[in-house]
Amino acid sequence: MPLTPLAPDLWSAQQRISVQGLPLRTRMTVARLAGNQLWLHSPVAPTPQLRAALDTLGNVAWVVAPNRMHHLYAGDWLPFYPQAQLWGAPGLASKRHDLLQLQTLPPQLNDATTPLAWHSQLQMQCMGGIPLLNECVWLHQPSGSLIVTDVLQYYPQDLSLSARLFNSLNGTRSRLAMPRAVRFAIRDKAAARAAAQVICNWPVQRIVLAHDTVIEQHAAGQLRAALGFLLD
Repeated sequence: MPLTPLAPDLWSAQQRISVQGLPLRTRMTVARLAGNQLWLHSPVAPTPQLRAALDTLGNVAWVVAPNRMHHLYAGDWLPFYPQAQLWGAPGLASKRHDLLQLQTLPPQLNDATTPLAWHSQLQMQCMGGIPLLNECVWLHQPSGSLIVTDVLQYYPQDLSLSARLFNSLNGTRSRLAMPRAVRFAIRDKAAARAAAQVICNWPVQRIVLAHDTVIEQHAAGQLRAALGFLLD
């Protein structure tokens, strides 16, 4: 099944990828906003089956590359949906000169440059202090779903032996956590702390992770525990 329902007007699609030889699963999250316009977060490959499933839900209007690492397939959607807008994390434009239509996300959605259709259903906070990623974290407000890419991860399911070892070392095998590799990349702890405080104050009911699971139980508590090292 190409799309998995998560909540009303919210779906996800998972695909397997390989990162430097390490097998992983990655998730694209899809939100249907006003006017049946679809918002694609952290796009995966636009397979015919996936495109057909999306076309039954609405019109692809926005494709969002939420950090400086999750951009591989961002431009691949535009030939199929030329009317869609492409948005990316701060700093991505300097990395992907080929994405000529790329617009840069502001630190928060109260910026007048972002589509008004987002403002009533989405909140966004860029995770400051981690320039390696410059990740923008989102809240789908109608469902209370926090949508995260790399700054938080959790791999409870069986993967390859190499992936299990890697995620155990990274601290993401047995609980929701900011991977140790991301912690080491923090350059401004005060900025990261300020962003974590905003995110932890959101009314989170569910956490949708690009890697690897969806947390349905005690999501707010797990979120605060994962970011507690910044909040202390």
